[in-house]
Amino acid sequence: MTPLARRLYVPSLVALAIGATTAIHGVLRDHYDGFRLGLVVLITAIPALCYCIAYRATQASDDQLAQTHSAGYRLALQHVSLGLLDTPDAPPDGGEGAEEEDTQGISIIRAADLPGNVRPIRPHDDEEDDNRKAV
Repeated sequence: MTPLARRLYVPSLVALAIGATTAIHGVLRDHYDGFRLGLVVLITAIPALCYCIAYRATQASDDQLAQTHSAGYRLALQHVSLGLLDTPDAPPDGGEGAEEEDTQGISIIRAADLPGNVRPIRPHDDEEDDNRKAV
């Protein structure tokens, strides 16, 4: 934790406890000035405590970082052993003996190829639509 967060943690907890106790005591004794004082102390302690807790929650310890690093390393080794990381890239032309259909980079989906539950926004015909104008 930063020195500020370290210095604010215990005093904000103490102020929170004192403010809550004073506010409850003021309500039970019908002493509304004490209730207001306790409420002000309680409200002023909350932002400092939130800062300390949020900063503490975002800091990872050395053990946590080492454990995360080793888990990532083990996952990478598992991927290599399964052959997921070292697969050879296909040549851009598809290689020798590849069919002409395999050499196309992206296949265009036509309306006939779509599943029955998919509706195209506009019909895709092979003809160009000459009615369309640029806006």
